[in-house]
Amino acid sequence: MKKFLLLAGVACLLSVNAQAEVNQYVSGKVSYDFNKISVKSADFKSEVSHAKLNKALFGTHIAYGVQAGYVRGEIELNNSRDIKRNYVSDENIKFDHFRLYKHSVMANAYFDYLTCTPWTPYVGAGIGSSYLKADFGSEAKSVYNLAWQVMAGLTYDVNAHWTIDAGYRYADLGRIRKNTGKEVSKLTARDHEILLGVRYTF
Repeated sequence: MKKFLLLAGVACLLSVNAQAEVNQYVSGKVSYDFNKISVKSADFKSEVSHAKLNKALFGTHIAYGVQAGYVRGEIELNNSRDIKRNYVSDENIKFDHFRLYKHSVMANAYFDYLTCTPWTPYVGAGIGSSYLKADFGSEAKSVYNLAWQVMAGLTYDVNAHWTIDAGYRYADLGRIRKNTGKEVSKLTARDHEILLGVRYTF
C-alpha cells in the first residue's frame, strides 16, 4: 500500500511537470497582524531601557505572479494599518504620542506540494524593501530597509481560475535608529500574520 501511494505521488508530480504551462495570476489577501514593535534606548550614562509597543491590526496584500508546475514567483505589495499610541511610558522611555507607518514590497518564491487534488500545501520565502516611518512625538524619522519574510499555507482550487488561500507569514521589516545627542534609540519591527485571500489565474 505504501509503495502504491509513493508511486502514485511520483506519477502525479511527473505528469504535472510534463504538462506544466506558465500561467499568470493576481491575488489579494487580508491579514490579521500581530505587530511586534520594540524600542531600545541608551543614554549617555549607558543606561539601557526597553519598551514593547506590540499591537494586533489588520493588513492588506496584493500580488502579481507567474506559475510553472509546482513553482511560483510573484511581486507583492504589503500594507498595514498605522500603529498608534497616545502616550508611551515604559522603563524610562517616554513619548507624548507614537505612530508607526510600515509598508513593504517583496519578491516571493513558492514551492507548491502538488497532491493531484484541489488541496495544495505550500511554503515560500521573500526578500525586498520596507518603508518605516516612526513619529516619536517630538520628532519623526523614516528609513528604507532590506526586509525578508517566510510563508506557509494551504490553497483550495475552486475551479480552473479561482483559488482560496489560507496561510501564515513572518516578516522582518528592519529597524529605525535615532540619535538625539543625549541618547540613541533603536526601533525593531517584526510581524506575525494569519492571511486569507483569493487568487485568480488567467
